[in-house]
Amino acid sequence: MVIWSEKYRPSRVEEMVGNEQARLLIVKWLSGWVSGSKPLLLVGPPGVGKTTIVRVLAAQMGYDLVEMNASDTRNKEILQARISPVLANTGIFGKKILLFIDEVDGISGREDTGGLDTLIDLMQEPTVPVIMAANTKSSKIKDLGKACRVVEFGPVPDSHLAILLNHVLAEQKVSLPLEDRAAIVRTSRGDARSMLNSAQALASGYSLLSARDYHLDIADAINAYFGSDLAEQAREYFFRADAAYNDPRFGASPEDRRKDMINALFSSIVSTRLKPDDLAVLLDILSKADVLVGRASKNMQWVLVRYAREILAYRMFEPSRRRGIKYSQYSMPWPLMGPIFARARSMSGLLTELSSMAHTSKSTFGSTVMPYMVRIIAESNAPADKIAEELGLDEPASQALFKEIERTKGIGTVTGGSEGRRKSSAVGDSRGGGRRGSKG
Repeated sequence: MVIWSEKYRPSRVEEMVGNEQARLLIVKWLSGWVSGSKPLLLVGPPGVGKTTIVRVLAAQMGYDLVEMNASDTRNKEILQARISPVLANTGIFGKKILLFIDEVDGISGREDTGGLDTLIDLMQEPTVPVIMAANTKSSKIKDLGKACRVVEFGPVPDSHLAILLNHVLAEQKVSLPLEDRAAIVRTSRGDARSMLNSAQALASGYSLLSARDYHLDIADAINAYFGSDLAEQAREYFFRADAAYNDPRFGASPEDRRKDMINALFSSIVSTRLKPDDLAVLLDILSKADVLVGRASKNMQWVLVRYAREILAYRMFEPSRRRGIKYSQYSMPWPLMGPIFARARSMSGLLTELSSMAHTSKSTFGSTVMPYMVRIIAESNAPADKIAEELGLDEPASQALFKEIERTKGIGTVTGGSEGRRKSSAVGDSRGGGRRGSKG
């Protein structure tokens, strides 16, 4: 099956709909680009043409397009390794290069390992045209925005979407009632790709929820569902969720992944402290719905996916009452996540220093070298402070190494450490870091 949103993706700038002023600015910028020009940062919600205009302009103006996804290249070393060669070379067969970096708003956060600062440095005086894209103009990319010329995209107007929808339906020889077409346009919320996906789904047998059914955020809908005492009321909240089900036909943007109903239910259930029997019942129901969605998608029997919502809404109702289930985006409780994040922060400096010595990335060193290195040090009973001194580690990195050795040994002090460090370890134990001697 050909995906409509791909088949009808514009091949020329003049075929695009919406954001005319933003598109004009981009055309003028690329037409007059000179070495060292500030990069462009396109900011706007998914499906409004950010990626499309970059691709069609590259084709129309004779550029080799190099595309990267920043959320997959958070690491400083990876960014340098991938972007620096692009900035230093011409395109294939001597053509000009246009670099496009998508989802730069995904480069910041707890997993960031210097990637954002590196990207800002690389963008100071680029030797090839660079365009970046983000879904939101958040504080995360504020510094990056200062190094770029920001071009904002807004939702595509409903009138433009209606013209596009009528054109596609005529091309596909599909007839839909006026009220269905109006509902498709309204519920797309200015997202042309979402509109075409919804139209194709409806034409293929999916049911279409009306605009009023989409006004609950997925978090609010799930909380209301689990908090309701009436089955029909709970079902109504469930059906009004701004959520979807995994469908490999259309891929998944970061926002789509957040709105995945099965994933949201799974993370909410497993992050709640439930009795094993209750957890097993709910996960069994969820797995059956997941299998149904997967098989329907694999066999292109889209009409069956509508039943997944019914299965979940009704079968999960009784077993989930008064269990304290709340929406969670993460599939583990905070008491478990908190220490993991804290440990990651304390380990960051240590991994930076050691990976640099080993001439490898932080992720590679942390996953393949660090566990064995710590185990060897712990079992050799070598003085940890002497090892830190020989490695030339600063104080925070040294303390992080001592803590890793303590965890490996399972004791509260480090052999050979100074008196001050033993006291520090003892304080850490008194705060709950070492529970070996506690009762219960």
